[in-house]
Amino acid sequence: MKRLIASFLVVAAVPAVAMAQVYPDRIEVRTKTRAVITASYQGRDRDNSREEQTDRQTRTLKLGPGGTLALANIAGDITVARGNGPDTSVEIIKTARGRDVNDARELLQLVQVEVTERAGRADIRANYPRGDEARRNNRRNINVSVAYVVTAPAATRISIESISGNVKIADIKGDVSANTISGDVRITGAGRVNAAKSISGSIEIADAETDGALESSSVSGDVVLRRVTARRIEAGTVSGDIKIDDVKSDRVSGKTTSGSVGFGGPLVKNGRYELGSFSGEVRLVLSGGTGFEIDANSFSGDIHSDFNLVTKGPVQTGRGRRTTLTGTFGDGSALLDLTTFSGSIVVTKR
Repeated sequence: MKRLIASFLVVAAVPAVAMAQVYPDRIEVRTKTRAVITASYQGRDRDNSREEQTDRQTRTLKLGPGGTLALANIAGDITVARGNGPDTSVEIIKTARGRDVNDARELLQLVQVEVTERAGRADIRANYPRGDEARRNNRRNINVSVAYVVTAPAATRISIESISGNVKIADIKGDVSANTISGDVRITGAGRVNAAKSISGSIEIADAETDGALESSSVSGDVVLRRVTARRIEAGTVSGDIKIDDVKSDRVSGKTTSGSVGFGGPLVKNGRYELGSFSGEVRLVLSGGTGFEIDANSFSGDIHSDFNLVTKGPVQTGRGRRTTLTGTFGDGSALLDLTTFSGSIVVTKR
């Protein structure tokens, strides 16, 4: 059981995850603090935000078919889709809410979007007044959101950093990474996904291929991977479910502190699958005939397998209802390392 507890100290690639088991109150405080910071930019005082003004501009960037685009935002959604032409088009939509029309127009001017373009690369960043600048304008809250709507050549490399807002990326085959503090991340049809992370939001990656490693994590939200091919897959969350379906990878890691872990589809010959939950069920629905070796441990829960295993001993139940199952199916080429502290482990056939 020491191995089980230790594994959850590195459940995801988000630094706060390892603290969650021991200091859940700190995670909650940090999440609330980030929400307060975001609200200070957005100014969510609806009583003083009765009028809305919008400013739209479109920039055409000559990045070439394999250029790099970096997007940074404070508040607002970001959408990236594959375009047909050789250029990259970015529509920047600023929306301000103020006490009246003049107040909303003034707010629009306080938030500037900086676009820097050089050979093969462009950086786009939303700049909000802070500190002395905000005080000079007598502004405690800046109720302005900025949305980016991007169309780009398929091979464009995309990097996104956001504080508050959802991120959607579709049919981009270049390197992709997307990080947001408060918002969902959804990536479909990607070629090379390096990372997809959120603090408060869900992660969904579908129909993606990469020849490297794929990291996906959240602190508060589900992580869902469907039809993904990668050399290594890491999926982790503190509070949420892990769902992994029809993936092809030599090494798969899916771990959550509070939630269930589900895996469906075929195993890869000689693959390694480490799936675990601190408080929740671990369920595998396997297809195909790949053999595997199983090492399953539950401190408080049952273990069930529909496969005819050659076991290394009977299912063991000890003090505290700890249950273990070790055995081999077929040639035992794949390795299943399944753990849960409070929950059952089920391995069934599709």
